[in-house]
Amino acid sequence: MEYFKKLNVSLENAEFFVVQELVQAPSIGEINRKGYVNGWNSAGVGASHEEHAAHVHALIKDLSRDAALFKKVYRYAFITGREREQKSLSLENALAFWESLFSAPGMEWKTRSNDWIGLWKQFLSEKWTRSVNKDMWNMTLEFAVKSLQDETLSFWSEDGAWPSVIDDFVAWCRQRGIGHASESMEVDPVE
Repeated sequence: MEYFKKLNVSLENAEFFVVQELVQAPSIGEINRKGYVNGWNSAGVGASHEEHAAHVHALIKDLSRDAALFKKVYRYAFITGREREQKSLSLENALAFWESLFSAPGMEWKTRSNDWIGLWKQFLSEKWTRSVNKDMWNMTLEFAVKSLQDETLSFWSEDGAWPSVIDDFVAWCRQRGIGHASESMEVDPVE
């Protein structure tokens, strides 16, 4: 944790995951020599803490607008966040990670009309009791990107290859009047 302080990196948001990915940390808050050396060598950055901090803060600045960088950091959060020997993230950790990654300085998962990260967390808290596997983790990012481009969710289809949890989320949203179906659905008038 001392290293993160020297870099002036917050442990409370996506900044933390930028460093975790850069140094290929094997688990949350753990940095090993191999990952540290290889990460900084491949970044082509000098050895001083000042140079490291400058590079990390440049990455953080680009995180919300560089889709490839965000995807790399997002996907690595799953790897570093798992308990040893586990293939999935606990729901509690996944919710905390999503909150961090889908908020500034990460990719904000909000549109003019919807706070998608809030809706996603509420849905999962109400309806999901299992852990989060790699497919669900990765497809959540794909869904987030598409919902930012089209908040009507018209890209979603029952025949699509989305995990069932995302299918259930879309149905849950539509029951609340969020998304394409509720806007075009004909309803008989109540007499």
